[in-house]
Amino acid sequence: MADALKNADVEVKLSMSGEAADSALRMLGLEADDGKGLTIYFWEKPWTDGDNVRLPLSEAGVVIRLRKSAKGDADDLTVKLRPCVLDALPADWRVNREGKDWEFTIEEDWTGRNRAWAASLKVEGDFGRPTADEGEGDRESRRPRLTRDQRELLASVEVTDDDLADLVPLGPVQAIKWKPSRRDLIHPLTAEFWSVGPDLRLVELSLRAHPAEASGAQDLLERAFLDLGLQPPSPQTSKTRSALTALARAHLTR
Repeated sequence: MADALKNADVEVKLSMSGEAADSALRMLGLEADDGKGLTIYFWEKPWTDGDNVRLPLSEAGVVIRLRKSAKGDADDLTVKLRPCVLDALPADWRVNREGKDWEFTIEEDWTGRNRAWAASLKVEGDFGRPTADEGEGDRESRRPRLTRDQRELLASVEVTDDDLADLVPLGPVQAIKWKPSRRDLIHPLTAEFWSVGPDLRLVELSLRAHPAEASGAQDLLERAFLDLGLQPPSPQTSKTRSALTALARAHLTR
């Protein structure tokens, strides 16, 4: 496990929403036609607790996400554990691995001052768009088409097949992804824009670095953001959690 942690990258993230997101895209000169279009779906089983939206999977540190490419590239279905207790992972899933059409990654996420380990198992393929219809005949089209290994990973955090049976698809999120050139950051930058319904717009800037370089990389990213004339929001909020909350609220109020 020590070697796995030593070799795991750190993904440094900086996120913003609303007008700040629009300003970031404009200041970076990012145009929709220059990026990669994606349509994103999640699975959850949301419920309301008074005025609060509860997200059981997310609260248990689990994300199930489907990304469909707008340009004919392979889709990918991902199971992510974040925060992840590394010692609780199955023995075969404690180091980065990959095979034909799949990739397993352990990395540390830094979102502002928040630190969390994440383990992701991504499978590429041709996946249909999930339907939100609740008819008996549509039940299979509503479920994520998980592989046996993805189910094993979920079982390590006590998410069983019975839990998966009640999931509902949430989405779509319309996304655009860019790889802008920024020599001042040293590490390659990724920018991703999410449009969540009519009212929520999110942008995340991220880069990957070796653990020994992560702190310096984060400082450079924050400084570059300030140089654009933008103030990073504090505290930082996960774009996935923000999107899930908005999607779940819309689903529950239909």
